[in-house]
Amino acid sequence: MSLSSPFITRPVATSLLMAGILLVGGVAFKQLPVSALPQVDYPTI
Repeated sequence: MSLSSPFITRPVATSLLMAGILLVGGVAFKQLPVSALPQVDYPTI
């Protein structure tokens, strides 16, 4: 029994799992702190 056989035999469960992972990833991405105007040090020569 290979690792991919449950995913091949159950395509609906695989689709729901991927949708759940994408949903959790999207929510986690929205929770990341992002500054509108970050402090940036520009390189000078």
